[in-house]
Amino acid sequence: MAENRTTPRTRNPRGEGARLREEIVAAATTLLEQGSAAAVTLRAVARGAGITAPSIYRHFADVDAILRAVVDEAFEDFEHRMRAAGQQPDTAAGRLHAVCRCYLDFAHERPQRYHLMFGGAWNAAAGADEATRADRSHIGLNAFAALSDAVQGCVDAGVSASTDVFADTTALWVALHGLSGLRETTSLFPWPDDLAGNLVRTLARLT
Repeated sequence: MAENRTTPRTRNPRGEGARLREEIVAAATTLLEQGSAAAVTLRAVARGAGITAPSIYRHFADVDAILRAVVDEAFEDFEHRMRAAGQQPDTAAGRLHAVCRCYLDFAHERPQRYHLMFGGAWNAAAGADEATRADRSHIGLNAFAALSDAVQGCVDAGVSASTDVFADTTALWVALHGLSGLRETTSLFPWPDDLAGNLVRTLARLT
């Protein structure tokens, strides 16, 4: 992740525009993690990337487009982490629990990124037209698939009684999302031990 810069960057050689785009997204991500989505302005991103604000327009039309790129990258990282976590345990149920723990850890360790992914300044329903809304409706489905595949693995191993993996995975996702949010906003509540584990066992219908 790029650090904020105060000196002009060295101009990328011809053909390295993709590198500048990555640096813009990295600068925006740093601003997001250090503050909030409101801190991600064209001027602040340009300063963080060591470029002038007009240079951003070669790659992004506006701040919303930059935040969309941050969301895309965050979901890719989210999916990668969950799938990696699910490869460690030896049992299907263990893999599902590991994926769910990874979900909660990501939300806790990267709160600003997580909030943006599931709402915040970026809103999938705010597209200007039907084509934009259709495009945005697919964001995050690969991460959802990582969770769904773990539930399906339990069904295939005979340790889940689920007859509708999509519905049960959706219920599990809602529970994990709600738990991650409530833990952040009500930290003084006496949360029961292994609440996350109980949610997984119940909603994934583990036997």
